[in-house]
Amino acid sequence: MRKPPRGCHDSRMGAAGDDIPWQRGRPSESAGGDTGGADAGDPGRHAGLRSYLSFAGIFKGSLALVVACFVVSNVALAVLPVFIGRFVQALAGAADSTDGVYRYAVILIGCNILHDLTWRAAEILYLHLLNDRGYEYENILFRRVINERYPYFVGKFTGKISSYIAMLGREFREILETTCFTYVEQAIRVPSIIIIMFSVNLYSGLTFLLAVLLMVVVGRHTVRGSSRAEKRLADEVSEMDGYVIDVIANFVSVKSFRQEGAEHEQVVRRRRAVIGAARHSYFWTIVFWASMSLVVRYLVWPVSILLNLHLYLTGQLSLAQFTTFLAVLVMFSDFIWGTVWEIAQLNLRLARVEEAYRYLFAGRPIAMDQLSFQPEPTPAPAPRAPGRLEFRGLSFAYPENDGRPVLAGIDLAVEPGEKVGIVGRSGSGKTTFVKLLLGYYPLPAETVRVDGHPIPNYVLGAGISYVPQDTTLFHRSIRDNITYGTAVAATEEQVESAARRAHAHEFITQAPEGYDTVVGERGIKLSTGQRQRIAIARAFLDDKPMLVLDEATSALDSESEVLVQHALEELWRGKTVIAVAHRLSTLLHMDRIIVLADGGIVEQGSHRELLERRGRYHALWQRQSGGMIPVD
Repeated sequence: MRKPPRGCHDSRMGAAGDDIPWQRGRPSESAGGDTGGADAGDPGRHAGLRSYLSFAGIFKGSLALVVACFVVSNVALAVLPVFIGRFVQALAGAADSTDGVYRYAVILIGCNILHDLTWRAAEILYLHLLNDRGYEYENILFRRVINERYPYFVGKFTGKISSYIAMLGREFREILETTCFTYVEQAIRVPSIIIIMFSVNLYSGLTFLLAVLLMVVVGRHTVRGSSRAEKRLADEVSEMDGYVIDVIANFVSVKSFRQEGAEHEQVVRRRRAVIGAARHSYFWTIVFWASMSLVVRYLVWPVSILLNLHLYLTGQLSLAQFTTFLAVLVMFSDFIWGTVWEIAQLNLRLARVEEAYRYLFAGRPIAMDQLSFQPEPTPAPAPRAPGRLEFRGLSFAYPENDGRPVLAGIDLAVEPGEKVGIVGRSGSGKTTFVKLLLGYYPLPAETVRVDGHPIPNYVLGAGISYVPQDTTLFHRSIRDNITYGTAVAATEEQVESAARRAHAHEFITQAPEGYDTVVGERGIKLSTGQRQRIAIARAFLDDKPMLVLDEATSALDSESEVLVQHALEELWRGKTVIAVAHRLSTLLHMDRIIVLADGGIVEQGSHRELLERRGRYHALWQRQSGGMIPVD
């Protein structure tokens, strides 16, 4: 296990859609990304530390037992200077009797053995009771983040989220380990040294007490600068990590546009900011160490040695007391650097923790019910039979631009089993409407109704099978991607049946390992049409009463479009369907087509009816090139 630094050296250093709301500013400026320090009135002040303490409260009994063992072990060492002084005094008078010499020798040996036995016991207890807790905390963080609503992820850097989750878990493990193996030791030794020095003489006790208090005052002042510098460094490092992850994840675009050199230059430029922040942090670390060294080297040693030497030479201090003083002084000089180091590291750790916690949770505490290892509450199941779906006065504006509604005053009813297509130019609100159907953004009560009963759109989303335009697959096997999201484990026959119905079975069986073939990150090993058919096979297994299609064929070639279109027609049989499309040819057999413009419904009817009206839909149809709506 890790032990605190030893010796007297004072030079240690710590080491997608058509109307997506684009987030403005750097990711760190988004909600929860404030990199500034919290003031005294900030309700999120020390939220990360409070989260740590709340989690530690779950296993406080185990923690107390381990700490108690370490306390006994460190007390056995802390009293050694007293017995060393008495041992030397007994040696000086050994000519008269050796009983005292042997008695103190046995005590010294016994204290050493007691220290070792209790320390080993504490190590074993830590391994069995506490070692896994830090990883459990990281699991809780991931669960907390992944259960955030859709808007949370829109304005955040995914690489930065991942970096901060790992960092918070790592820092918790470090703090937990250091508390047991180091902080307990410092908490025993500092008071013990002061008490022993007071027992030697009043002046020595006051000297050490004032020295410790002075180190605390000076340390608090210098640590403020160090903490600010460390927060900046943590933010710059996470920005750097997030950018690199983003570039690597989009390597196809980098290669396609020959941007390797440009991205390297960007990384070098961003790395300069990291280096600048690291230099600033390093400077404040030097200031901290120098100020602490000033107290120990230039105050404690000269004053205490000269004072106690004078008292000994004038007969005011016994040999035992002077020996005790020297032993304590050496102990103090040996371990005080470890104490100072750990104080510095704790402040820097907490600075990193608060920066990460504020970015992830904006200072909001992780409630105790989320630390109890209970599953997250799931929305009530949506009706299994497709009911009559209504939208009444549907209006919506994105939170970051709430003065500009994307949808305004939409009234729409969809009958059970009806097939409804939605068309419109870019920016008309089609993708936003799909996001609201899926429950990504909450809508006011009474806005959505099923069979006349109000229902939260988040609950409505639980009853929808979704086939997106851009199918992003997990870096897992084809089987895992097909079965992703199914409520119950699917059998091999069910998976194969879904793949056949989606016209995917043939290309899957030709893959190197069939259904066990790993598709690569974001499904890079498959073509667009193949990924689309995997998504449709997934929807066959995820059998829900309503189906939402978002531009499901717009990016496909003619051959793939025919296969996907057949699969979709098979998929939506007996379901209520809402399909967004640019390619109007895919909507010819819809029961009704809705035309969106300026955030509202301007036309609706069948394909033939809308053409006969010679309105907006007719203009879109006439202006198509290759079946696509032109983008103005």
